[in-house]
Amino acid sequence: MRKLLFGIALWLVSPWAWASFRAADFVIVPAAAAAPGLQNATWRTDVEIMNVDEVPVDVMIVFLPTGNINNTYWFDNFAYHLGGRSEDGFTKVDPKLKDIQPGRSVVLENIIEGNWGANSMGALLIWAYKAGSFKQTTPPGGEPRKILVWSRTYNKKTAEDGTVSTFGQSIPGIPWYYYIDAHKQPQGLNKVVFSGIREDAAFRTNIGLVNISDRLTSLEVELTLYGADGTKLKDLGVVLSPLAHEQFDQAVKSGLFRLENDLTFGTLEITVKAWRSTAAEPTPALLAYVSRVDNATNDAVYLEQTYTKEFPWDCVFNGNCSASAATALGLVPARVRPLAPPHP
Repeated sequence: MRKLLFGIALWLVSPWAWASFRAADFVIVPAAAAAPGLQNATWRTDVEIMNVDEVPVDVMIVFLPTGNINNTYWFDNFAYHLGGRSEDGFTKVDPKLKDIQPGRSVVLENIIEGNWGANSMGALLIWAYKAGSFKQTTPPGGEPRKILVWSRTYNKKTAEDGTVSTFGQSIPGIPWYYYIDAHKQPQGLNKVVFSGIREDAAFRTNIGLVNISDRLTSLEVELTLYGADGTKLKDLGVVLSPLAHEQFDQAVKSGLFRLENDLTFGTLEITVKAWRSTAAEPTPALLAYVSRVDNATNDAVYLEQTYTKEFPWDCVFNGNCSASAATALGLVPARVRPLAPPHP
């Protein structure tokens, strides 16, 4: 895999989502790595998984390598995936991922290098199911149960006196239902914005995309960059392969937009414009993330992916959810789960 200059960030917010609500049986960590970075950094990722259900759970983890490659073959090859029980067919096994008791958390340190090798980067798809139930369902996949996921991607340094220190970024696990939905174009929910885009001698900006659609669907994504005064600077399209991860490092001046001038306090709009699929019922679904990184220290700041629509607080908290209001908010038609877990 190519050498990667790594800087990651994500904090995803949607009309249905806010920081306190992250529980799901299918959770995505949109960026994880064991990769070299600028300023002699060596990035690694730890993942923490908490069982917030009422019964013990097992967990499966699928790594999607970066590079905008079609990861369908990788996804379908069960030998590449990590689980807690060899009897379920896993060849990559970590016992921490079986029989996680209610309320208990487990931590997998340096998860990418330990299971998929160094110089690797991509996204993690994490499924939770009732302990021991993986092969008891048809198709295999288990009885879904809820978890919370956090991750930390960080650099580890050793000083001359032997003192070890770390610095890095927390990236939350994103529930599957937070995805940018191409079907919600009439409600304006097929696009998100980021503010605070900066790239100059002091800072760089990295942009990441993860296709979590069904395994046969590609996405046509439009990225539009604006200056601080709202002037459109450039827009371009990216076709994201099925189950692909892609990160554009130094995206403003080098990796993607290739602007000639520095940019401070810019904004970015990301839109799912269309999709291509051979699936009978395609479910186009995108996650995105942005990171603004200090060139001197590699310290990074998260820039939130945000819809421009108001959160339906009156419906969620007060129960005032008329049919017309739900339609206007994009709550109907119902959001569809894009991806089922792989199995042997």
